[in-house]
Amino acid sequence: MDIDLQLRDLERQARERNGGRPILLRDWLDLAEAWRIAQALREARGNRSAAARGLGIGRRTLYTKMEKLGLTPVWMVKTTLATLHSEERSARGVLPEPGRAPARSVRR
Repeated sequence: MDIDLQLRDLERQARERNGGRPILLRDWLDLAEAWRIAQALREARGNRSAAARGLGIGRRTLYTKMEKLGLTPVWMVKTTLATLHSEERSARGVLPEPGRAPARSVRR
C-alpha cells in the first residue's frame, strides 16, 4: 500500500475524531512521538531503560514523555486492574478464591 494513501487515511480518521476540524501540528507531533515510543517499548519488550537507549534519550526523559502522552506501562495497567478487582471484591465481601493470594500492587 502506498504510504501517501495511508497518511491520507490516518488524517481522515483523525479529522473525524476531531469533529471535522484540521489537526494541529502539535497534535500530529505528539501522535508521532507516542507511536515511536510505543514501538521502542515493544522492541525492548517493555524494558524502559533499553527503550530510552534505543531512542537516544535519557530514562527520566522517557518517563516524562510517557506521562505527558498518557502512555502507561502494561505491567502498571495489569496491576491497577488487579487492585481494582480486589478492592471491588473486598467491598462486596467476596473473599479470594481458595489457594489464591489476593492481588497486590507491585512497586517497581
